Amino acid sequence: MTRRRYVEAGRTTGNDRRTTRRHHLFTPDPAGMMAQIFWYCLGIAAQEFNVTIHAAMLLSTHPHTTVSDNEGNLPDFRRRFHRLLAMCTKAFRGWPEEVFNKAQAGEHELLTPKAMVRNLAYLIANPVLAGAVRYAKDWPGAKTLARDIGRRVVRVPRPPFYLDPKNPIWPEWSEVRLEMPQMLIDHYGSLENAQRAIEDEVKRLEREALRKSKELGRPFAGARRVLRTKHTARARSHQDFGSLNPRFAAGGDVEAARAAIQRFRAFDADYDAALARWTAGDRDVCFPHGTWWMRVHHGVRCHPPP
Repeated sequence: MTRRRYVEAGRTTGNDRRTTRRHHLFTPDPAGMMAQIFWYCLGIAAQEFNVTIHAAMLLSTHPHTTVSDNEGNLPDFRRRFHRLLAMCTKAFRGWPEEVFNKAQAGEHELLTPKAMVRNLAYLIANPVLAGAVRYAKDWPGAKTLARDIGRRVVRVPRPPFYLDPKNPIWPEWSEVRLEMPQMLIDHYGSLENAQRAIEDEVKRLEREALRKSKELGRPFAGARRVLRTKHTARARSHQDFGSLNPRFAAGGDVEAARAAIQRFRAFDADYDAALARWTAGDRDVCFPHGTWWMRVHHGVRCHPPP
Protein backbone atom coordinates (compact mmCIF):
# COMPACT_ATOMS: atom_id res chain seq x y z
CA MET A 1 0.00 0.00 0.00
CA THR A 2 1.24 3.52 -0.77
CA ARG A 3 2.52 5.39 2.25
CA ARG A 4 -0.13 7.77 3.63
CA ARG A 5 0.71 11.41 3.16
CA TYR A 6 0.70 13.42 6.35
CA VAL A 7 0.02 17.10 5.68
CA GLU A 8 -0.03 19.74 8.40
CA ALA A 9 0.42 23.49 8.36
CA GLY A 10 3.67 24.75 9.79
CA ARG A 11 5.94 21.86 8.75
CA THR A 12 9.32 22.58 7.15
CA THR A 13 10.44 20.00 4.62
CA GLY A 14 13.24 19.22 2.22
CA ASN A 15 12.01 18.26 -1.26
CA ASP A 16 13.42 16.94 -4.51
CA ARG A 17 12.33 15.11 -7.66
CA ARG A 18 14.38 13.37 -10.36
CA THR A 19 14.21 13.70 -14.12
CA THR A 20 13.20 10.75 -16.26
CA ARG A 21 16.05 8.28 -16.78
CA ARG A 22 18.39 10.83 -15.15
CA HIS A 23 18.57 13.05 -18.25
CA HIS A 24 20.28 16.43 -17.76
CA LEU A 25 17.12 18.29 -18.72
CA PHE A 26 17.76 21.08 -16.20
CA THR A 27 21.44 21.58 -17.01
CA PRO A 28 22.38 25.28 -16.95
CA ASP A 29 22.62 27.16 -20.24
CA PRO A 30 24.85 30.18 -20.99
CA ALA A 31 21.84 32.50 -21.35
CA GLY A 32 20.43 31.50 -17.96
CA MET A 33 17.02 30.58 -19.38
CA MET A 34 16.73 27.35 -17.37
CA ALA A 35 17.38 29.27 -14.16
CA GLN A 36 14.81 31.89 -15.16
CA ILE A 37 12.21 29.17 -15.77
CA PHE A 38 12.98 27.57 -12.42
CA TRP A 39 12.69 30.74 -10.34
CA TYR A 40 9.58 31.95 -12.17
CA CYS A 41 7.70 28.67 -11.68
CA LEU A 42 8.80 28.41 -8.06
CA GLY A 43 7.63 31.94 -7.29
CA ILE A 44 4.24 31.44 -8.94
CA ALA A 45 3.54 28.19 -7.07
CA ALA A 46 4.79 29.53 -3.71
CA GLN A 47 2.61 32.63 -3.93
CA GLU A 48 -0.47 30.69 -5.02
CA PHE A 49 -0.31 28.22 -2.13
CA ASN A 50 1.30 30.38 0.58
CA VAL A 51 4.53 28.42 0.91
CA THR A 52 7.69 30.04 2.30
CA ILE A 53 10.87 29.28 0.36
CA HIS A 54 14.03 29.00 2.45
CA ALA A 55 16.44 27.73 -0.21
CA ALA A 56 16.28 26.35 -3.75
CA MET A 57 18.78 24.80 -6.14
CA LEU A 58 18.31 23.46 -9.65
CA LEU A 59 20.74 20.66 -10.46
CA SER A 60 21.00 19.15 -13.93
CA THR A 61 18.80 16.17 -13.02
CA HIS A 62 16.64 17.44 -10.14
CA PRO A 63 15.40 20.49 -8.26
CA HIS A 64 16.03 20.85 -4.52
CA THR A 65 13.84 23.03 -2.30
CA THR A 66 13.53 23.63 1.44
CA VAL A 67 10.15 25.14 2.25
CA SER A 68 7.67 25.80 5.06
CA ASP A 69 4.03 24.91 4.45
CA ASN A 70 2.02 27.74 6.02
CA GLU A 71 -1.51 26.48 5.34
CA GLY A 72 -1.23 22.73 4.71
CA ASN A 73 -0.95 23.11 0.93
CA LEU A 74 2.36 21.35 0.30
CA PRO A 75 0.99 18.66 -2.10
CA ASP A 76 -0.80 21.30 -4.18
CA PHE A 77 2.29 23.49 -4.20
CA ARG A 78 4.52 20.64 -5.36
CA ARG A 79 2.06 19.56 -8.04
CA ARG A 80 1.76 23.09 -9.38
CA PHE A 81 5.50 23.80 -9.27
CA HIS A 82 6.54 20.51 -10.86
CA ARG A 83 3.94 20.77 -13.64
CA LEU A 84 4.90 24.34 -14.55
CA LEU A 85 8.60 23.49 -14.45
CA ALA A 86 8.03 20.40 -16.59
CA MET A 87 5.88 22.12 -19.23
CA CYS A 88 8.21 25.11 -19.58
CA THR A 89 11.23 22.80 -19.78
CA LYS A 90 9.57 20.69 -22.50
CA ALA A 91 8.91 23.83 -24.54
CA PHE A 92 12.40 25.24 -23.97
CA ARG A 93 14.23 22.00 -24.71
CA GLY A 94 11.91 20.71 -27.42
CA TRP A 95 11.52 17.61 -25.28
CA PRO A 96 8.64 15.37 -26.45
CA GLU A 97 8.45 13.01 -23.45
CA GLU A 98 7.84 13.30 -19.72
CA VAL A 99 10.30 15.38 -17.69
CA PHE A 100 10.10 13.75 -14.24
CA ASN A 101 10.38 10.05 -13.51
CA LYS A 102 7.58 7.98 -11.99
CA ALA A 103 9.28 7.33 -8.67
CA GLN A 104 7.99 8.92 -5.49
CA ALA A 105 9.34 12.42 -5.01
CA GLY A 106 11.54 13.04 -2.00
CA GLU A 107 9.95 14.83 0.95
CA HIS A 108 11.15 14.74 4.56
CA GLU A 109 10.23 16.89 7.54
CA LEU A 110 13.03 18.77 9.31
CA LEU A 111 12.46 18.37 13.04
CA THR A 112 15.42 20.11 14.68
CA PRO A 113 17.77 23.05 14.06
CA LYS A 114 20.63 20.65 13.35
CA ALA A 115 18.54 18.80 10.78
CA MET A 116 17.66 22.11 9.11
CA VAL A 117 21.30 23.23 8.96
CA ARG A 118 22.34 19.90 7.46
CA ASN A 119 19.54 20.00 4.91
CA LEU A 120 20.24 23.57 3.82
CA ALA A 121 23.99 22.95 3.63
CA TYR A 122 23.48 19.79 1.59
CA LEU A 123 21.21 21.68 -0.81
CA ILE A 124 23.81 24.43 -1.24
CA ALA A 125 26.75 22.03 -1.62
CA ASN A 126 24.99 19.52 -3.85
CA PRO A 127 26.79 20.58 -7.08
CA VAL A 128 30.09 20.10 -5.25
CA LEU A 129 29.13 16.70 -3.87
CA ALA A 130 28.10 15.67 -7.40
CA GLY A 131 31.56 16.57 -8.72
CA ALA A 132 30.30 19.41 -10.91
CA VAL A 133 32.15 22.38 -9.37
CA ARG A 134 34.79 22.85 -6.66
CA TYR A 135 32.81 25.43 -4.66
CA ALA A 136 29.05 25.91 -4.36
CA LYS A 137 29.36 29.53 -5.45
CA ASP A 138 30.74 28.37 -8.82
CA TRP A 139 27.56 26.53 -9.88
CA PRO A 140 26.40 28.34 -13.05
CA GLY A 141 22.71 27.52 -12.64
CA ALA A 142 19.97 28.54 -10.20
CA LYS A 143 21.43 28.34 -6.70
CA THR A 144 21.19 29.50 -3.11
CA LEU A 145 24.17 30.37 -0.91
CA ALA A 146 24.21 30.58 2.88
CA ARG A 147 24.34 34.38 2.84
CA ASP A 148 21.26 34.48 0.57
CA ILE A 149 18.96 32.87 3.14
CA GLY A 150 17.05 35.62 4.90
CA ARG A 151 18.29 38.37 2.57
CA ARG A 152 18.00 37.55 -1.12
CA VAL A 153 14.95 38.28 -3.26
CA VAL A 154 15.01 36.64 -6.72
CA ARG A 155 12.91 38.52 -9.26
CA VAL A 156 12.71 37.21 -12.82
CA PRO A 157 10.58 38.00 -15.91
CA ARG A 158 8.12 35.55 -17.41
CA PRO A 159 9.90 32.99 -19.64
CA PRO A 160 8.95 33.09 -23.33
CA PHE A 161 8.00 29.40 -23.30
CA TYR A 162 4.61 27.71 -22.73
CA LEU A 163 3.16 30.56 -20.62
CA ASP A 164 0.76 32.70 -22.67
CA PRO A 165 1.61 36.37 -22.04
CA LYS A 166 -2.01 37.30 -22.84
CA ASN A 167 -3.27 35.16 -19.95
CA PRO A 168 -3.51 37.29 -16.78
CA ILE A 169 -2.68 34.32 -14.52
CA TRP A 170 0.94 34.57 -15.69
CA PRO A 171 2.29 37.91 -14.42
CA GLU A 172 5.14 39.62 -16.20
CA TRP A 173 7.42 39.12 -13.18
CA SER A 174 7.73 36.46 -10.49
CA GLU A 175 9.43 36.91 -7.13
CA VAL A 176 10.98 34.45 -4.66
CA ARG A 177 12.01 35.60 -1.18
CA LEU A 178 14.51 33.32 0.52
CA GLU A 179 13.55 33.36 4.21
CA MET A 180 15.57 31.99 7.10
CA PRO A 181 13.59 29.38 9.10
CA GLN A 182 12.44 30.97 12.34
CA MET A 183 13.61 27.91 14.25
CA LEU A 184 17.21 28.66 13.23
CA ILE A 185 16.97 32.34 14.15
CA ASP A 186 15.59 31.40 17.57
CA HIS A 187 18.20 28.69 18.08
CA TYR A 188 21.27 30.69 17.00
CA GLY A 189 20.09 34.08 18.26
CA SER A 190 20.33 36.03 15.01
CA LEU A 191 20.12 35.75 11.25
CA GLU A 192 23.88 36.22 10.91
CA ASN A 193 24.66 33.40 13.34
CA ALA A 194 22.27 31.07 11.52
CA GLN A 195 23.89 31.92 8.19
CA ARG A 196 27.31 31.26 9.73
CA ALA A 197 26.24 27.83 10.99
CA ILE A 198 24.99 26.88 7.53
CA GLU A 199 28.15 28.23 5.88
CA ASP A 200 30.37 26.22 8.25
CA GLU A 201 28.54 23.04 7.31
CA VAL A 202 28.82 23.89 3.60
CA LYS A 203 32.59 24.31 3.97
CA ARG A 204 32.80 20.95 5.72
CA LEU A 205 30.94 19.29 2.84
CA GLU A 206 33.18 21.03 0.30
CA ARG A 207 36.30 19.75 2.08
CA GLU A 208 34.87 16.25 2.17
CA ALA A 209 34.07 16.41 -1.55
CA LEU A 210 37.64 17.54 -2.29
CA ARG A 211 39.09 14.69 -0.23
CA LYS A 212 36.92 12.17 -2.05
CA SER A 213 37.83 13.67 -5.42
CA LYS A 214 41.53 13.24 -4.69
CA GLU A 215 41.08 9.68 -3.43
CA LEU A 216 39.19 8.61 -6.55
CA GLY A 217 41.27 10.63 -8.95
CA ARG A 218 38.20 12.34 -10.36
CA PRO A 219 38.58 16.10 -10.82
CA PHE A 220 35.63 18.45 -10.66
CA ALA A 221 34.02 19.10 -14.03
CA GLY A 222 34.01 22.87 -13.71
CA ALA A 223 31.42 25.47 -14.69
CA ARG A 224 32.49 25.65 -18.36
CA ARG A 225 32.08 21.93 -18.89
CA VAL A 226 28.72 22.01 -17.09
CA LEU A 227 27.49 24.70 -19.49
CA ARG A 228 28.57 22.57 -22.47
CA THR A 229 26.64 19.51 -21.28
CA LYS A 230 23.74 18.57 -23.54
CA HIS A 231 20.32 18.13 -21.98
CA THR A 232 20.07 14.71 -23.65
CA ALA A 233 23.06 13.43 -21.65
CA ARG A 234 22.38 11.12 -18.69
CA ALA A 235 23.93 10.91 -15.24
CA ARG A 236 26.26 7.94 -14.88
CA SER A 237 27.07 8.00 -11.18
CA HIS A 238 25.94 5.11 -8.98
CA GLN A 239 22.42 5.37 -7.62
CA ASP A 240 20.66 3.04 -5.20
CA PHE A 241 17.30 1.85 -6.47
CA GLY A 242 14.34 0.64 -4.45
CA SER A 243 15.17 2.46 -1.21
CA LEU A 244 12.41 4.34 0.60
CA ASN A 245 12.45 8.10 1.03
CA PRO A 246 12.78 9.13 4.69
CA ARG A 247 9.78 10.79 6.30
CA PHE A 248 11.79 13.06 8.57
CA ALA A 249 15.29 14.13 9.63
CA ALA A 250 16.19 14.77 13.26
CA GLY A 251 19.88 15.62 12.97
CA GLY A 252 20.89 12.95 15.47
CA ASP A 253 18.33 14.00 18.10
CA VAL A 254 17.09 10.61 19.37
CA GLU A 255 14.20 12.03 21.36
CA ALA A 256 12.91 14.09 18.43
CA ALA A 257 13.17 11.06 16.14
CA ARG A 258 11.38 8.85 18.66
CA ALA A 259 8.56 11.38 19.05
CA ALA A 260 8.18 11.63 15.26
CA ILE A 261 8.04 7.84 14.93
CA GLN A 262 5.34 7.64 17.58
CA ARG A 263 3.40 10.44 15.88
CA PHE A 264 3.48 8.73 12.49
CA ARG A 265 2.59 5.35 13.97
CA ALA A 266 -0.38 6.84 15.79
CA PHE A 267 -1.47 8.59 12.62
CA ASP A 268 -1.27 5.36 10.58
CA ALA A 269 -3.21 3.39 13.22
CA ASP A 270 -5.98 6.00 13.43
CA TYR A 271 -6.07 6.23 9.64
CA ASP A 272 -6.43 2.44 9.31
CA ALA A 273 -9.31 2.39 11.77
CA ALA A 274 -11.09 5.29 10.10
CA LEU A 275 -10.58 3.86 6.62
CA ALA A 276 -12.02 0.51 7.70
CA ARG A 277 -15.17 2.22 8.96
CA TRP A 278 -15.42 4.38 5.84
CA THR A 279 -15.13 1.43 3.45
CA ALA A 280 -17.78 -0.36 5.54
CA GLY A 281 -20.19 2.45 4.73
CA ASP A 282 -19.79 4.81 7.68
CA ARG A 283 -19.65 8.23 6.03
CA ASP A 284 -19.69 10.04 9.39
CA VAL A 285 -16.31 8.69 10.47
CA CYS A 286 -13.68 11.27 11.39
CA PHE A 287 -10.15 10.78 10.03
CA PRO A 288 -7.03 11.85 11.97
CA HIS A 289 -5.60 15.33 11.69
CA GLY A 290 -3.10 15.48 8.81
CA THR A 291 -5.14 13.32 6.42
CA TRP A 292 -4.73 14.57 2.88
CA TRP A 293 -6.06 12.33 0.10
CA MET A 294 -9.33 11.28 1.72
CA ARG A 295 -10.04 14.85 2.81
CA VAL A 296 -9.31 16.49 -0.54
CA HIS A 297 -10.68 13.86 -2.93
CA HIS A 298 -13.51 12.35 -0.88
CA GLY A 299 -14.45 15.16 1.48
CA VAL A 300 -14.12 13.18 4.73
CA ARG A 301 -14.20 14.95 8.08
CA CYS A 302 -10.94 15.24 10.05
CA HIS A 303 -10.10 15.86 13.68
CA PRO A 304 -8.77 19.32 14.57
CA PRO A 305 -5.08 19.79 15.38
CA PRO A 306 -4.12 18.26 18.75
